Amino acid sequence: MRIIRKAFVSLFFTFTLVSALYSYEADKIVSKSIYEQLESSGKIMKSYYKQGDVDLSLVPSTLLAQNLSKNLWPKKNEEPAFVRESLYLVPKSSLKSATGEVSIEEASRVIRRISTMQGIEYYSHNEERYTTLYDNAYCIKGADDRTRVADDVTGSADGKILYALLDDNSFGKTNYKMEYHQNEDEVCMHFINVTPLKFGPVKAVAKDNLHILLDISDCGNYFAVYILAKTKFPAFSFLEKTMNESFNARLDAIYDWFCKQFK
Repeated sequence: MRIIRKAFVSLFFTFTLVSALYSYEADKIVSKSIYEQLESSGKIMKSYYKQGDVDLSLVPSTLLAQNLSKNLWPKKNEEPAFVRESLYLVPKSSLKSATGEVSIEEASRVIRRISTMQGIEYYSHNEERYTTLYDNAYCIKGADDRTRVADDVTGSADGKILYALLDDNSFGKTNYKMEYHQNEDEVCMHFINVTPLKFGPVKAVAKDNLHILLDISDCGNYFAVYILAKTKFPAFSFLEKTMNESFNARLDAIYDWFCKQFK
């Protein structure tokens, strides 16, 4: 019995050491001042409007976040109208999953369960209340084929490309391309609109003019969750306030969606 107990203790500490070696340290992937803010409030958000392709200050020093944030906006001759970045430090103890696993592998499955986005809520500034963001949300066959297919949650997400239809409360049915990347310590998804977002009769966001990065990094007892959005829309005065409020609310809803899938 004593030998078994020693073997178990040895295995536990070996597992703990290996886990530490293969995860980031939260206080090492951001500056000291940012880490102190995260410790205090759990999140930081910065939003920019009509300031061009701004210098990002919240990107974690992790492999995927660094590489993908630099190339999120592919149009070198055009600048986005709206840029927002958010960084959250989420204790794993606050998250749960059906399997009991709170890991990058489970986070990878969570962000590929597109159908679970159906019914998520956001704060509507027009209605001054929380309301449903996506009346329908599901994977589809391709960029121009809205035939419904099952969520793809098998294996690693790395290199996968999925397509999804999101039926938005304000912008109607929009097709998205979802590009995924994953390694031992990090997983991310890149949303790209492959059909326009419409605000009534107005084409609010043209095809390929909305890019959102959702990046999750394993920091031992925490997940660092980074969200970056860049978009361009017409400079109509009646649209500007609505669009700024709408995108801020939608990005908050994406973060809530991720966290609530661990339940």
